[in-house]
Amino acid sequence: MIFKNMIDMQLMMFLLVGIGFFIRKKGIVNTEGRMNMIDLCLHITLPFNVLHSFLRKWDWNLFIACGVILLLSVGFNAISVFFSAILYKKQEANRQKSLKYGTIISNSGFLGNPMVEGIYGSEGLLYAALFMLPVRIVMWTIGIAVFLKGRKEKLWKNVLTHPCIVAIYAGVIIMVCGIQFPTFVEKTIVGISGCNTPLSMMLVGMMLAEVKPKGLIDKTMVFYTAIRLLIIPAVVFAITAFLPIDGTLRGITVIMAGMPAPITTALLSAKYGGDEKYATGMIFLSTILSLITLPLWCLVL
Repeated sequence: MIFKNMIDMQLMMFLLVGIGFFIRKKGIVNTEGRMNMIDLCLHITLPFNVLHSFLRKWDWNLFIACGVILLLSVGFNAISVFFSAILYKKQEANRQKSLKYGTIISNSGFLGNPMVEGIYGSEGLLYAALFMLPVRIVMWTIGIAVFLKGRKEKLWKNVLTHPCIVAIYAGVIIMVCGIQFPTFVEKTIVGISGCNTPLSMMLVGMMLAEVKPKGLIDKTMVFYTAIRLLIIPAVVFAITAFLPIDGTLRGITVIMAGMPAPITTALLSAKYGGDEKYATGMIFLSTILSLITLPLWCLVL
């Protein structure tokens, strides 16, 4: 059942990509329209998706376990940032942005949560949501800083005022203070959040429609995929093996670390001067190969 749920999730992603590919090939959306949709995704649907992840009741009885999973998440992010800093130095600048970002951030938010729920149940889903808090902060600080250029003061101003970072500020306050919205407000947040995954994946399909397949996959992309799907989770697995932590928390950390490249790699590359075509190839290749590596990690755990 767990394997089937994971395969269904990834096949849904590929189907959405195929729909986006069809839309762009048929000219239903042109390049300008696609860029406008990227802005819609980055400034509206994605921030609402981030905010939605915080709409949950905080249970202080799980404080210690939650603290442990947060520390594990911080450790995972540190490992990812380290690999990003030492690799890809010889790559051209625009391609380097996509590779670094895709190494720092994985697709743990979309693919990781349902997989963890399928393996560890509702308690595991709570831990996975908490694991994502540092990930989202790194995603919209260090991650987006990879793409932004200019003076340091301006860069951090842009990062700290990004809609997704503002959504994190608001989300933490909402969750910790136990703020409850009227039903119509909560349904609006949930509704817009639900648009994020279909819109993002269709945008990836539209980008693929503009890419020439020849030469898309190269040795560096294969190397990146190995780092993202095998090396980083292997390092996390080895380190956590020596820590006196619950097996569930260890398993969640390794699974989240072994996710493929996130959809935002292509979106941010298109928005901030990265190589969006190369980023799209990174997502495509790593997601396909994750159909093999993720079940293997589940078996190892």
